[in-house]
Amino acid sequence: MRKSHVALLIPVYGDQKGLEKTLSTLPSDLPLDVVVVDDGSHPPLVLPPVGEPHRAFLLRLDTNQGITRALNHGLHWVLERGYPYVARLDAGDLALPGRFGRQLRFLEENLEYGLVGGQVRFVDLEGRETHRERFPTEDWEIRRVMHARNVFMHPAVMMRTEALKKVGLYRETYPAAEDYDLFFRLMRHYKVANLPEEVLVCRINPGGISLRKRRQQLRTRLRILAENFEPGLKESWLGLAKNLALFLAPTPLVFWAKRLLKGRGGWF
Repeated sequence: MRKSHVALLIPVYGDQKGLEKTLSTLPSDLPLDVVVVDDGSHPPLVLPPVGEPHRAFLLRLDTNQGITRALNHGLHWVLERGYPYVARLDAGDLALPGRFGRQLRFLEENLEYGLVGGQVRFVDLEGRETHRERFPTEDWEIRRVMHARNVFMHPAVMMRTEALKKVGLYRETYPAAEDYDLFFRLMRHYKVANLPEEVLVCRINPGGISLRKRRQQLRTRLRILAENFEPGLKESWLGLAKNLALFLAPTPLVFWAKRLLKGRGGWF
């Protein structure tokens, strides 16, 4: 079987069942080379079989090093082997039929674009739908709204590897928001887009965010927004004010507000 044009990167820590579910439901419309990075799981992950026309590769880190290092470990492997495109997916999430084919066609037909995402449906741990969120699709709108919030779901994107070579990989100095930083860097050199169709079912864990993780992520977001601040853009002011308010607010209040507002425009 020949190498695919698209490497599908999946970093995993300790979620064997989620990995099995994700790989067992991969769409078959486009051949993928699936690159699973085991981020020091104990016991080590076992690579489940993937059906035709896909191939799968398992990379292991000896110790748990966190998602940024796991992602970069996988990306180095992908770049060394000359894949022109890399897509993202997380264990437990489901790629919807036609996703990868549509994203590949978009990037092949629009050479000025370095990244394409899509719409997402959110479900709880039992698979019940919690909400859907509509992300902007056009480059001009994304550039504006990104200053208020991240409008790309990380496991829903496909990127051009030449773009990653140009702007660099994920940076460890932006903990818990390494994707947000990367997307801003990509936008400095390339156009970006979201497909109007749903491409992903995202599994969310309402109790999975600790106080330390939340505050770390907000601190990093504030830094990213400050570095990309545009005084003439109202979204830049909104983004800073929103994240500062979230950083100062008690965690229970934030979680209550998120439950109340879920699916109503993605203010958080």
